[in-house]
This record gives sequence, structure tokens and C-alpha cells, in this order.
Amino acid sequence: MDIFTSPHVPPSLIAAVTLYPFLFIVLGKQQWVIDILPKKSDTQKYYHLCNKIVASVHSTIMTSTGLYLLLTVDWSKNDISTYKTPLTPFLVGLELGYLTQDTAFEFYQRARFGVGSNLILFHHVSVILGSVYYLYALTLDNPGPFFIGMLSLMNMSTPILHFRWVLQSRGCKFDESRLKRFVDTALMVTYFWCRIFGNWWMGVAIGAKLGMSWYQAPFYIGKKFTITTTTMFLMNVAWWLILAKQWFKSFKNFYFPKEIASKKID
Repeated sequence: MDIFTSPHVPPSLIAAVTLYPFLFIVLGKQQWVIDILPKKSDTQKYYHLCNKIVASVHSTIMTSTGLYLLLTVDWSKNDISTYKTPLTPFLVGLELGYLTQDTAFEFYQRARFGVGSNLILFHHVSVILGSVYYLYALTLDNPGPFFIGMLSLMNMSTPILHFRWVLQSRGCKFDESRLKRFVDTALMVTYFWCRIFGNWWMGVAIGAKLGMSWYQAPFYIGKKFTITTTTMFLMNVAWWLILAKQWFKSFKNFYFPKEIASKKID
């Protein structure tokens, strides 16, 4: 079977694994990208920046398309778990393609610079396996557009996360920059809304449709959603708790600074 005509290989998958690396290469040659970071930044820092810009572009496309999918489908007339739409395989293919190239970049970064995140790597591999299982084993018979649309909205916090990294790289601190305080707060709120509350809301919506509790819904709608969404939910909760701890510490130090009593030495 020709891979380019296979119903299991959306064109968005092929586009992502070719266009995203191309965008990465183009960004690496742009002066405005180089000017974003301090001049003393090393090669690995610029590599990381280009990767984050590509991730932000991908996240914007995913969020916009996922939001369009959720807002344009009449869920009162179309079942939220079986309704078919071309946007569903588009989103899954795009996410799979992006994560595939980004995981390859992660291995390359480890080999070239000796740095990398095991947690991010595990997250990428988990979602890749889930996406492959969705596209190939399930033959797109039950696309679950509501789930895919809601999962796509999880990308909403990514551009904010990367902009926060840029501010930190430029030396901006919570207690010195209003912009940094605003971005940190926006990230914590947005991350919770789109990655934790949104994941929970999927269960609520499906449960209401099937007449059961939110935590029972994923088990009735299919194992393909249960394993992936549960794993992502637990990881997102862990990441948010780390983020919230950092934010609370910065907030406390800024608004409630410790008073240091100085003693005079006679």
C-alpha cells in the first residue's frame, strides 16, 4: 500500500516531519532570532530557542484548529465520540509529526550538547505511541473528535511557556519585571485550564452524554482514550504542581519579603 495514499497517514503527518525541520533550519539563519538572546549565549541556547519557536508555531496551529473543531460541530446533532470529521486525523497527524521530529531533535541535542530532559522525552514517546496506535490500529473508524479537539487545546499554554523561557534567558526575574510576573501568572492559570481542567472536562462531557460519572466515561468510550488521557493527565498535574510551587515561592518573596534585621556591632 502506498504510504502517501494510505488512510492511516494523514498529509499533515508528512507535512509536519518535513516543514517543521525546514522551519527550524530557516530560523537558525535569521538575525532577528539571534538578537532575541543575549550576545553571550552559546550555540546550544540558540538551538533551544529555534526549537521553542517551532513548538510555538505548532501549538498555535493545533490550538486554533482544535478550537475551530469544537466550536463548529453541532454536538446536539452529532455524537461527541463517533462523529467523523477530516480535522480529527489532521490534528492527530500534525501532533504525531511534530513530536516525531521533536523527539529526533531531543536525541540530537543530547548527542551534540550533552543535555536533555528525560521527562520531556518520556512525554513525547508516550504521546507518539498513543498517536500511532490511534492512526494505524484503529483505522480511523472511531475518531473521537471531541477528545482530539480538547487534547489539541492543551497546546494553548506552550507559547506562553516558551516566552517565559526567553524572559528568563534575558535575565528577567519575577521580583524585577512586571512582564515576568504577568507571564508567570498567565502560564500557571492557562496551564491549569487547558491541561488539567480541560482533561477533566472531557470526562464530564462524555459522562453527561452517556449518563454516567466523569471518571467512568473514558472506560466506556474506549481504551485508546483511557490510557493516553490518563497518562497525560497525571503528568500534567505533576508539572503544574512544580510550576505552582515555583510561582508561589516567587510571589511570596516579592510581596512578602523577609525582613532582615541588622545588628550593630559595637
